Amino acid sequence: MASAAPTSGFASTPVSPESSPGGAGAAPGAAGSPRDGVSPDALREYRMGLAIEARRFKRYPPLARERGWEGTVEAAVSGGGLAPPRVSLERSSGYPVLDEQTLDMVRRAASNTPVPEALRGREFRIVLPVRFSLDE
Repeated sequence: MASAAPTSGFASTPVSPESSPGGAGAAPGAAGSPRDGVSPDALREYRMGLAIEARRFKRYPPLARERGWEGTVEAAVSGGGLAPPRVSLERSSGYPVLDEQTLDMVRRAASNTPVPEALRGREFRIVLPVRFSLDE
């Protein structure tokens, strides 16, 4: 599995399917199970596509930079049925301006990244961690 370099602003989180809710073997980053027809390879492919596309839209908010605010935000992308993927805040950085920037960039990435055929009509959930560091 390829992971983003530290300078990308994306923390590396392994992507693997979770077993049923509350079951052993759950891993952060994606949800679904082979029994539900969710392909781990398709999840990985989609997550990488989202991460690559999201990088294009990443901007460090000037207010956050001026005030020295840093943090990691986790955005969840979930899908199912025929609706477009939904983006939500999984974990806040503690700074609303960083959280909103992350949601904006991931929404834009989700609208520009096609859902792989293997995931269409299936329930899935991918968590993308985005790190804001003044060293970038």
